[in-house]
Amino acid sequence: MRRPARKLRWRGVGEYRDEAEGLLEQAGDAAAVIRGRLRSLILKCPDGCGETLSINLDPRVGKAWRLDVRCERLSLYPSVWREGGCKSHFILWRDHIVWCGRFEDENEEPAYHPELEALVLEALDPRIFRTSFEVAVEIDEIIWDVDRVLRRLVREGRAEAGGSASRRLFRRVESKARR
Repeated sequence: MRRPARKLRWRGVGEYRDEAEGLLEQAGDAAAVIRGRLRSLILKCPDGCGETLSINLDPRVGKAWRLDVRCERLSLYPSVWREGGCKSHFILWRDHIVWCGRFEDENEEPAYHPELEALVLEALDPRIFRTSFEVAVEIDEIIWDVDRVLRRLVREGRAEAGGSASRRLFRRVESKARR
C-alpha cells in the first residue's frame, strides 16, 4: 500500500494551470495559479494516486474554497473530498495534510494555540448559535484552529454545540456566577 503525503510542499506560482502543474513533482506538492488575482490551487493528490487536482479559489466562477496563508503555511477551507477517482478526503491545515477516513491513524494536527480560547469565547454569544466559519471570519483566524478550540470548549462545558453533523453550531455557555 502506498504511503500518503502528510505535509504540503509549496512549489510556487504559475500564470496558467499548465505552468503551475509543471512545478509539481510528488504527492502533496502544491502551486497557485495567479492571473491578475488568485484563481486556483493546483495540487498533486496527496494519496499518491498520481492525479492532479485543481481547486477553485475564485468565487466569481462558482463554488470556491477559502485559502489562508499565515507564517508561510497554507490552510484551505472546506476539506477536499474527491467524489471520483481515488475518493480521497483530507484537510489542508497549516501545511499539514489531515486525512478523513482512510490514512487517519498517523494524522498529525498542527500545534494547539490555547491563546485562541479567549478570542473564541469572546466571539460567542450565549443566546445565538454560530458556525466555526462565522467565528473564524470575525476574529480573523484559521477556521480549522477555531473549530478545534470550539470542540474543546464543548468538551469542557464552556460552549454548547447544536445543529446537525454537517452544519455544527456553537454558543457560549454562561457560567452560573454570571446569571
